[in-house]
Amino acid sequence: MNTEEQIQQMLQKIIENTQAIINDQGKQSFGSLEYFLGHILEYRDEKKYLTDEWHIRTPRWLGEYGNTHEEEELLSDIYRLQAYITEKLKGG
Repeated sequence: MNTEEQIQQMLQKIIENTQAIINDQGKQSFGSLEYFLGHILEYRDEKKYLTDEWHIRTPRWLGEYGNTHEEEELLSDIYRLQAYITEKLKGG
């Protein structure tokens, strides 16, 4: 699997996990995960990871104390993706 395919696969996992949190009636994202989902879909579709605007904008509260296990996992996936992009595409 090449680098771009790997990035696409990682993005798909983030998208699916975000949708799962949004669709769980027991969780409340107060609309911010819906906004994030739109952003990450655009990020994927426009291949922004190949541009200078490659950083992923996450909701401010994501990663704060009191997040669910699923939200913590989502944030970890985002950090892993950004680290992978830095290493493979940005020479870091």
